[in-house]
Amino acid sequence: MSTIAHSILVIFTGLCLLTAVVGIHAYVNYSPDLGLVYAEPGLDNSDQRQTATVAVTIGEHFERLLADDGIAFSDGEPWPGFRGPARDNIAAAAPSLQTDWGTDGPRVLWRQSLGEGYAAPAVAYGRVYVLDYLEEEEADALRCFVLADGRELWRRSYRNPMRRNHGKSRTIPAVAANTVVTLGPQAHVMTTDASSGEFLWGSDLVREYGTEVPQWYAGQCPLIDHGAVILAPAGPEQLLLARDLRSGEVRWQLANVPGLKMSHGSVVPMRLHGVRQYVYAGIGGVVGVSEAGELLWFSREWQPPVWAPSPVQVADNRIFLTAGYGAGSALLEIDLQDGAWSTRQLGQWKATQAPACEQQTPIYYQGMLFTIQPKDAGALRAHLVAADPAQLPAVSASSGREQRFGIGPFLVADGCLWIVDDDGRLSVFRYRQGAFEQIASHRVLSGVDSWGPIAMADGLMLVRDDKAMACIDLRRETRLATQSAQ
Repeated sequence: MSTIAHSILVIFTGLCLLTAVVGIHAYVNYSPDLGLVYAEPGLDNSDQRQTATVAVTIGEHFERLLADDGIAFSDGEPWPGFRGPARDNIAAAAPSLQTDWGTDGPRVLWRQSLGEGYAAPAVAYGRVYVLDYLEEEEADALRCFVLADGRELWRRSYRNPMRRNHGKSRTIPAVAANTVVTLGPQAHVMTTDASSGEFLWGSDLVREYGTEVPQWYAGQCPLIDHGAVILAPAGPEQLLLARDLRSGEVRWQLANVPGLKMSHGSVVPMRLHGVRQYVYAGIGGVVGVSEAGELLWFSREWQPPVWAPSPVQVADNRIFLTAGYGAGSALLEIDLQDGAWSTRQLGQWKATQAPACEQQTPIYYQGMLFTIQPKDAGALRAHLVAADPAQLPAVSASSGREQRFGIGPFLVADGCLWIVDDDGRLSVFRYRQGAFEQIASHRVLSGVDSWGPIAMADGLMLVRDDKAMACIDLRRETRLATQSAQ
């Protein structure tokens, strides 16, 4: 080999070795920020999220679809908003419910198509109220249906063009005193008469309060309490506020001294140390606010980056907190001494160590905490679990690895847990003697992403998937009457 050829070979070999060394060093030391997160409603097309709202005329359109002459505006059992009458997801007034469905499953009373989303219904006065999104009109629409047969009576809407972000609708109306209050995906508040659909008042939280709409749109469900609408705009100046239910007049506003931003959670009334108050978990912490609008306490000790489940009271002085995206859960103790409030975090755990939840709010029932574990819970991923809040972080029981439920909704009715999984399968479990027993299961929805919270009224259960809502008749006497007639 010539001297020149030998030199070229040496140089080439040296360059290859140098390149390899540099590459290995870069590979070992590079920590890319891939932005990887756990799956959550809205992750597909998340780059298309609309970050600013357009000016809208709230409540501008009304359409009556069915004359309501002869359709009773009844006083049946209500499910008047987020998590039911007591905002605890327990149907305490539910009758004995039928679970021996046979191969045909439970009786589906009616179905209605909806715009893509996860907004769930409220039930009152024999009516079903849903804040839907009308794709062709590009509008948020409060739709009113007859509970007994699913016929649509009227709809009140306003044009609100927005991009798809894994569906559009999200929230549950609040109904009381013949009034319906909605909060739309871009934080538009609309209040109407529950009977006639007459528009009463509206509020654009972004324009009025500087609210920053959360990623994947607003998920906060309004609260009606003592004749007022309680909302958490969590803008730069105002954290919580109360407005008169019928007139919209501001009763009080709480300055956002803690600096929280709007989360996907909702305001929850609680009685801590015998003092009734409003508890809200926003991005940046948790607050307790008196019924008069005064800040009682505030905790920054646990700050998950994304917060969907609302706080759950598990004792006179303790609140269970949970969130997805690997956040896990925490237990907060609130103390009251000589009129002074204080907080102390008793524990903070990953979902592999303790009860947690991705999207729905856990249920506290008969001294036990029930939840469905998030996808980052390891061996308990998507399991239904039970835990004694006094024994946290221990999990007392699990539905088992053959029973996984995704991030769908669950509630308690007739002493059982009713769960809808991602694919629309309704399952019923009984918990006793420290173990779960499955007593029924059947697919009741044909779509996907059945994430809208369940509503329950007079033995009728309302469930939804991404594009449809179904009313399931679980009344035991109805089934018996049908069998007798046959």
